[in-house]
Amino acid sequence: MPRKPALLGDLAPAFPVETLRHWYVTPFGGLSPELTLYQIGINREALEVNTSLDPSLDRVRVTVLGRVRRPIFFERFFEIIPLDERHPNALLCSPAGEAVLPEGDQVLRPRESPHPGDEVVINNVPSQRLGPLADSDAFAGIVQELFRSRRELEQENS
Repeated sequence: MPRKPALLGDLAPAFPVETLRHWYVTPFGGLSPELTLYQIGINREALEVNTSLDPSLDRVRVTVLGRVRRPIFFERFFEIIPLDERHPNALLCSPAGEAVLPEGDQVLRPRESPHPGDEVVINNVPSQRLGPLADSDAFAGIVQELFRSRRELEQENS
């Protein structure tokens, strides 16, 4: 995605960085009570300048770089929240485009929750390949249907 030109003295946010198509890496910025479970906040300007993510449509997988990922059908997908003046405390955690997660994330995902200094991977491939995912339950339904149709095809061929 092309970067918007910055004004003289106006530094664009450095993160997230697209490492592979629809995969972004950004530092963990912290936790915020302004976000609800299964939301990830990123500075609005950083989203616009550095990504092709559409917060109104895309739902992303969130993992910590270097940690074991769960199978995709066990994953929860996160809604992207563009951080601006409506989320002042969360925005303070994302000045350069860092990822901000809701307070309570460490309770739901004790082994996968990031710690200060961790790099967060934002994976938008499922939304791009399967179309907009309304929520994790809708994605689970898609995966179940794929398995069911595959099983029926195998039974027909045996």
